[in-house]
Amino acid sequence: MKQCPYCGSELNDDARFCVECGKALPAEAPVAAEAPVAEEPVEVSVAEPAKAPVVAPEPAKPAEPEMPVITQLPPKKQMLSTFQYVALSLLYGLPVIGLVFLFVFGAGHPKNGSLKRFSAAMLILRLVFWILILAGLIVAMVKNGRLLTDALGQLVPAVTNLLKAIFA
Repeated sequence: MKQCPYCGSELNDDARFCVECGKALPAEAPVAAEAPVAEEPVEVSVAEPAKAPVVAPEPAKPAEPEMPVITQLPPKKQMLSTFQYVALSLLYGLPVIGLVFLFVFGAGHPKNGSLKRFSAAMLILRLVFWILILAGLIVAMVKNGRLLTDALGQLVPAVTNLLKAIFA
């Protein structure tokens, strides 16, 4: 029989945990020598409280790995201001120059990710707009029974007259 090193209770030789205190026994628990039997009976007075068993300190826990220290902060993201969004929207509205800037900024701006995302969104919006215009022209041609050349032949003079009226 062996004794628990924490509470002193008797344990089986193959025990891994103490049945009294519930603590895990060390792998090589020292076998406590049996206490010599006292030849004289020990008198215990009723007024004297019973002494608690001596508890050995718990074995030291293995040290946990330390968390890595961050020495470099991520770069601050650059955001566009409201004025920049308005100015870019006006710039992108220009017929040829706006399209060039859409492709340049939408292809990738190395320092400003929000400029790239805004330009790509405007490019997609413009492509959707032109696809809807072409779909509307095709539907109008099919509905009226005219060929593409007839429809474009009517569209070009209408657009040139409109531009003359605006800039004249």
